[in-house]
Formats: sequence, C-alpha cells, structure tokens
Amino acid sequence: MDRDLEAGRRVGRYMVHRRIASGGMATVHLGRLIGAAGFSRMVAIKRLHDGYACDPEFVAMLLDEARLASVIRHPNVVPTLDVVAEEDELLVVMEYVEGESLASLTKLALAAGERMPVPLAASIVAQTLHGLHGAHEARDKNGTPLGIVHRDVSPHNVLVGIDGVARVLDFGIAKAASRSASTEGGQLKGKTAYMAPEQLQHRPVDRRTDVFAAAILLWELLTGRRLFRGDTSTETMACILNDPIDSPQRWAPEVPLELAAITLRGLERDSDGRFASAEEMALAIEDAIALPRAKEIGAWVGRIAASALAERADLVRAVQRDSIPAPDASTTDPELRAALEEAERRRQFSEIPTDVGRPAHSSGEVQAQWAMTASAPRVTARSDTRTPVSLGEEPTDLATIRASSDFVAADGRRGSRAPVLFGIGVGVALAAAVAIAVIATRGSGAPVSATAPPPAVAMPPEPSPAPPAPSASAVAPFATSTASAVPAPAAASASALTKKRRLPRGGGQVKRGGLASDGSPRPIAK
Repeated sequence: MDRDLEAGRRVGRYMVHRRIASGGMATVHLGRLIGAAGFSRMVAIKRLHDGYACDPEFVAMLLDEARLASVIRHPNVVPTLDVVAEEDELLVVMEYVEGESLASLTKLALAAGERMPVPLAASIVAQTLHGLHGAHEARDKNGTPLGIVHRDVSPHNVLVGIDGVARVLDFGIAKAASRSASTEGGQLKGKTAYMAPEQLQHRPVDRRTDVFAAAILLWELLTGRRLFRGDTSTETMACILNDPIDSPQRWAPEVPLELAAITLRGLERDSDGRFASAEEMALAIEDAIALPRAKEIGAWVGRIAASALAERADLVRAVQRDSIPAPDASTTDPELRAALEEAERRRQFSEIPTDVGRPAHSSGEVQAQWAMTASAPRVTARSDTRTPVSLGEEPTDLATIRASSDFVAADGRRGSRAPVLFGIGVGVALAAAVAIAVIATRGSGAPVSATAPPPAVAMPPEPSPAPPAPSASAVAPFATSTASAVPAPAAASASALTKKRRLPRGGGQVKRGGLASDGSPRPIAK
C-alpha cells in the first residue's frame, strides 16, 4: 500500500501521495483534491497506520477527532475539510499549511546555535492560546457547549506557517461530551512531559488543563530547555508533581519580568491558581510585551526551516504537475454536462506545451496573434533601413502585435510618399518650363507686360521714348502663370531688362510706374 502512496493512490476524489508527518496512530500525507473541469486543491490527509485501520477503537477516535475539529472555526486551528471511507481506507482530509511544527523549529534553531527570540515565542504561544480558546468555546448545532479539552498540547501539535500564523492541530484524544470513544480507567493518552497534574492523577480536566500545557510551551521556548524531563515516564511524572519550577529568567535573563510572572502563573499546580481561560492568558501576554508582526514570524520560520520547506515545495510542485484525469460529471442535465465537457476541453487546450519557439498563450490570444500575423505584409531585410524581425521571437503577445502594427504602418507611409513625389516632379517641370520661356522672351526682346510692376530704377541720363506696350490680352496669360508659379525669377527678369542709374543727391523717391510727359521718372518730394 505504501508503494502505491509514493506514486499516488486514488481514493474517491483524492490522490494520496507521500508521507509528510507521522504520529503514534496515524500518518499525514500530501494529498490532492480532484474536481470537475480541472479543479484541484492541495490538502493534508491523515490515515491510520495499517495495524490500526480496522481497530474499532482507533477508528472511533479518528472519526471523533474529525467531528470535533469540524465544529471549531478559528484561524488558529487547522480546519478539517472531509472524511472519506472507501475500500479499505479511512481518511481525514485537512487543510494543507506550508510551515513546520513547533517541535521541528526548536530542533532546527538548536542545531543552528540560536534560540527563538522572546517576542516571537510570546506571539506563537499567544496565538496557540487563542486557538485553544476557540476549541473550548465550541458548541453543537443546538448551541450547547461541547466542553472540548485538547489534552495533548505539545510542540508536535502546533504548526507555524510561513504566513506567521500558529495553528493547533490533532484533536485525536481531545475530551468532549459528544465523544463516542472514551479513555479507559487508568489509561493515559498524550505526551507525559506536557500533562497537567490533574491529568496525571486522573482527576477531572477542563480548559485550565490546556493552559498548563501552553505555559510549559512558553517556558521552554523562552529558555531553550526542557522543563520536565526524566529518564522514564515515571520520573517525568514525578518532576511534574513535585519538582520546584524555576523562573524563566534564571536561564534567560532577557525575559521581561512581567512575561516571566505570566509563565509561572500558568504553571500553577493548583488549577484554581492559573488563568481561568486560555484567552485570559493570551491577552496577558499581549499586554506584557510588544509582539512582532506575522510577516516577521513567517520570515524567521522561512529562514530556520529553509531546507525542509524547499524540499516540500518541490514535492508539491511535482504533485501539481501530474496530469490527473478529471472525474466524470455525475450530472444528468445534458446542457450542464455539455458545458462541463467544453470547459474541460478548453482547460486541456490551455495546458498544451508551448515551449517550441512560441510563448505560452490562452486560446483567444493565439487566435488573435495568428490573425495578425496572417494579415500583416511580409517584411524583407533591407541593408539601409531595417533588419528582419521574426514575430515568433517576440517575448510577449503585446510585443508581437505592436511589431506587426509598426510594419504595417511603415508600409503605409512608404505608399503615401508617391503623390508627394509626383507633385514635386510636376512643380519642378513647370518651373523649368517657365524659366525657359523667360529666357526665350528676353532673347527676343519682347517687352514685359505693364501689368507686372517693375522695381524702383534710377533716372536715365537722357530721356528716351518708352517702347510701345503690348496688348494686355497677349501678355496676361504669361504674366499670370509666371507670377503664380515662380514669382522670384519673373521679377529678376523684369529688372534685368532695365538699366540702373544712381539718382542724384536731393532727388526724391520714384513712384512705381509714374512718368513725366517727357518719359522720365517723376520725382516725389520726401
């Protein structure tokens, strides 16, 4: 059976994988819930040891634990999600928490030559007390208190996650009014070193019994030592009942006096001298010392247990990569069944490997990229402007679409230059034609139209008759075309036909086109 579990064994909706923890009567395995349409969730699965799987007493204890944990709803208690009884297996499904037990953390810290910081120890124990109070206050469906007492509060049953949250687990031997399995007379269950005196002496237990165990946890975390320890269980019991209890400050002087007093009050052998509830002790701790944030606790856990957490994370990723066929839909509605089958088909399509030169996409993105690639024009290499670009090498969809759009726009810009070049060519040809016409006109001696105003010129030395002006109808088309197309060459040609002469001093400015009766320019006074 264990070989099957190493590779993954399916039990109902769950895949049971490798063992991640072990206790006296059961083991905890990494599991995976398999749902419809590709839904899955990592879980922790507790299963009885092979020797206890058919024992009525142990089966009853496991089922009682599941029922009790299911009614406790508190962030500092590991929740129970499901109970599965199929074939030869009885499984209790719990939430999977990424972290380490308090026992493992203390051992790893000791191996690293360090002790848990006082604020962190106080915070973890305070959270544990809050979780125990949530269990103590649990009620049944009729509102009747269940009277739950954990009775096995120990470092192995406190889980500290990398999220900085401490959680209580394993209510396997918890006392409750609704339990079907009971402890036989003279039989002790639990870890002796964390039992309260009344528990060892078979006297009635209540929530203050768990307070005593939590106080032992706090003392040991503060000092880095075991409080009650003997070579045998009998010697350990004698230490709990008779040995004096030192203040934590004896072994850890940095512990605040108020926090040390809280610890000693929780360790009173007379239950009446202890805190009345786990919540009362938790609040006292929170008032005595400034507690760290959950992020700081999680960082310390991640550093101390880095190797173990990395190994388990690799295992989780390997389990998640396994392709597990989804269970057949049990619905009888044909429309819902068709919708589920289509959802599964899309999920399988989205999980197709895409590491073949093209980045991973969803189905809609792939279709959009293919459409863009098909519609974009081919781009060839040009030595003077661009280098060839392969769309399959773009790292993202956005880059692919943007590159395709740039090439399309570039081709459009190259096409829009043709009308501009054509217009420039026509203008150059027209200007050349006009220049040729002007040169021909100057060579033939044809006068310039009087309608084109000549520039200011100097007075000639001797008056000469003005040449006859040509008709306006003969010159108007030519003057209009030259003035509109190239006015600068036309003006230059007109000025070249007239001789220049410097005006005498005192002369006035010549009015354009104004001539005296003898043909000379008419001066105008300043």
